[in-house]
Amino acid sequence: MHVRDIMVTKVIVAPPEMSLSEALKLMLSHRIRHLPIVDSHNHLVGIISDRDLSDAIPSIFDSKPKEDVMSLPVSKVMVKNVITALPDDFVEEAAHMMTEQQISCLPVEENGDLIGIITETDLLNILVKLTGADLPTSRLEIDVPNETGQLSDVSDVIKRHKINIHSVLVYPSFSNPTRQTLVFRIQCMDMRGLLSSLKEKHYKIVWPQDMEMTQ
Repeated sequence: MHVRDIMVTKVIVAPPEMSLSEALKLMLSHRIRHLPIVDSHNHLVGIISDRDLSDAIPSIFDSKPKEDVMSLPVSKVMVKNVITALPDDFVEEAAHMMTEQQISCLPVEENGDLIGIITETDLLNILVKLTGADLPTSRLEIDVPNETGQLSDVSDVIKRHKINIHSVLVYPSFSNPTRQTLVFRIQCMDMRGLLSSLKEKHYKIVWPQDMEMTQ
């Protein structure tokens, strides 16, 4: 999946000369937390967040009048060295970049033009969809040796029960580097038969923890 598949294309933007007061009203009216700043050619020149605005607004105990600050242009407080993504970047790479740089959004550029934006909310939404958590599916977790063929072997058992696999995640054990966990989202509400087959093959079932839970 690429960034272009999940990015918001109708991006709310502002010019550099817009006042902080106007920017705040714009963000509140559209319920957004990030406001890209573009020039007359739709080229990204900066970005501000709700946190930037809150940091810029003086305390009620500040001697400088609040009105003076709020009339300043956004160019005075915007972040200028903006980290961006390309539309054909992979979603997982964009997520890694956001985590590594500790940022909560990525404007998307193509040929110098701003064409979209992705936020941490977009990534969470796509995670829910990819894992099938939003569908009537069941979760199956199996602890297996970190060896070639384990995913294929377990998938064959599920296939023999004619159960559709919606998604699969594989992650290493946090306590034992020789083990890994297979996490399946399957379209099956009654897993008793499948769990019996897996136990017969001596697979360690992490979830459901007890076969009686599926009855």
